Amino acid sequence: MKTYTKTHSSKKVAEIHLDKIKKRGGKAGMKPVKGGFQIEYSFPEKKEKKDIKQTKKKRYDILSPDGFSIRIGVEPFKTREEGVKYFEKWKKRFEKQGYYSSNTGRIELEDLEDYCEFVDVEFNQ
Repeated sequence: MKTYTKTHSSKKVAEIHLDKIKKRGGKAGMKPVKGGFQIEYSFPEKKEKKDIKQTKKKRYDILSPDGFSIRIGVEPFKTREEGVKYFEKWKKRFEKQGYYSSNTGRIELEDLEDYCEFVDVEFNQ
């Protein structure tokens, strides 16, 4: 742990600096010296930061034939199977009209799965 020193000519400024050090988790002490007030301070060793990739969890999503997620108010799927179950539920929304209306035209419901894309997404938690 490295120790630092700083001398301030004003006691008020030295006290403000001391408070800031303590708020950041440092250890500090102040003593009067010729020409002002000296603060001796140090901070604990920083812990290694986790690799960002370690905090991201692998999740899945399904894109419609038009390239949009089929999820409505639902977090990305934890498993592919969970996504397939949701897809079947989503597909039922179009049973009454008998087809899915895409930007490129009508898609029969039995063919809809072939036009959708199952993708991996990174999900922060």
